[in-house]
Amino acid sequence: MAVTPWSLILLLLLFGCPCFKALDEKRIRGVLSLERDLLQTLREYAEKLEAKISLINNSLEEYMDEIEEANENPEEYLSNPLNAFRLIRHMHQDWVGWQVYMEQPVAPEQVAKLERLLPKLPQKEAFKKAAKDVHSLTRFYGYEPIDLVAKNERKSPLHLSPLDCYHLGMELYEDHDYLGAAKWLQVAAQNFTRSRYSDLFSILGAPRWQVFRDLARALHKLNRKSAYGAYESALRLNSQNVHLMQEVGQMELLSLRDPMEPILDPEPKPSFLERNCRGDIPPHQGRLKCELNTWVHMFLELAPLKFEELINDPYTIVFPGSISENEITHIEDAYERCPPNSQFELIKGINGCSISDGYSPVLKGINERILDMTGVEETWHTFYIVEYSQLTTFEPFKLFRNSTKLQLQKLNAQNLDNVEGTVIIFLKDLDLGGAITMPNADLYVHPKRGNVLITFQPGELETTICPNIAGSGLVMIKFIFMKEK
Repeated sequence: MAVTPWSLILLLLLFGCPCFKALDEKRIRGVLSLERDLLQTLREYAEKLEAKISLINNSLEEYMDEIEEANENPEEYLSNPLNAFRLIRHMHQDWVGWQVYMEQPVAPEQVAKLERLLPKLPQKEAFKKAAKDVHSLTRFYGYEPIDLVAKNERKSPLHLSPLDCYHLGMELYEDHDYLGAAKWLQVAAQNFTRSRYSDLFSILGAPRWQVFRDLARALHKLNRKSAYGAYESALRLNSQNVHLMQEVGQMELLSLRDPMEPILDPEPKPSFLERNCRGDIPPHQGRLKCELNTWVHMFLELAPLKFEELINDPYTIVFPGSISENEITHIEDAYERCPPNSQFELIKGINGCSISDGYSPVLKGINERILDMTGVEETWHTFYIVEYSQLTTFEPFKLFRNSTKLQLQKLNAQNLDNVEGTVIIFLKDLDLGGAITMPNADLYVHPKRGNVLITFQPGELETTICPNIAGSGLVMIKFIFMKEK
């Protein structure tokens, strides 16, 4: 049973991404199971309804055949006492039975089951949080609401229906964010009929006239003349609504008595970090260089490693596709099997596992490859696998520094001020969000499975990870410390 895109977005926003956290996985499975139960109940109801409709249609065919026969020669037809009896009996008795049948509720068991499931649904606070997260995320990445209402519904990874936009707008309206509300409600009103499911919107509590009316209310709060046009659209769709006409009259009267300057949308001014996370990095002349690493060890002359030089300060390079699929699968398996005493949580939504270089020949081999890539003689003896699913930016190495977890105490004792370089191995692709950026260095790196990002910088690396939009990030980190003299 498929889960609707907006339900999935809600689940991701409410519960984040599973990162060997059994409780969250249990909650996610529970909510998905509840959604499946609801959908199955609705399907069973539809099947019962289809059976009732089928019975009615079959009976109609029989009745229509008989009445068409009678229409050919009514006098002759009714002169036959059997035909007369059949018609009179049908009219005298069957229609009473049809009235009773039509009044009978369809699938009462399914209706009762739905009533039992309703108390388990997410409550108002969960919805408010999900709406706030979506609105914040779209503002951070500069998405306009219209960008999210795809023409080909469900084809876009970033999709909301007009009904989603309407309820998101109403949530912002309740929070007195009229600028945000007007944007979402405008998109809901203008794209209401675009969705192939728009016939359902009225059934689900949002008829089109109501969407225009609520848009008008938001625009009126902003003192915008376009509120009149929205009210006119609402009245065209529901011309007999007395309350709506009274509301329009009151608005016109107030506007005449106390005209006010319209409140316009502010000019967008994304922060430096927001621009970086959107990939709006200014180009640098000759910044990107692609070369082959052949000089660290003699072996590399036979099997050179391709790398790309991204920026010089701090010196940052990426080795594309340097970790194989088999190696990544091995690391993922090690992560899944991470023993409790090696697990750590930096903050909620960012979990990790510390694994020794000597855990397996695969990790030993990866460590030796890092030595080849960096030209150093040794690295810190531990890999740190980190999975993150955050709707806000965070600085991973500050979290490492400030962590009080037992698994990171040795690392903290070594003192991150003595770090000479940092290696980040990407274990997952992220199509939307989750990029790594250095705001002070105009660096933007999107996670690509198998790539290795290396930065040489004394002391703590000032790196920010951008908010996730879909999926969780998974990386493996290795620190390189200054060699003691």
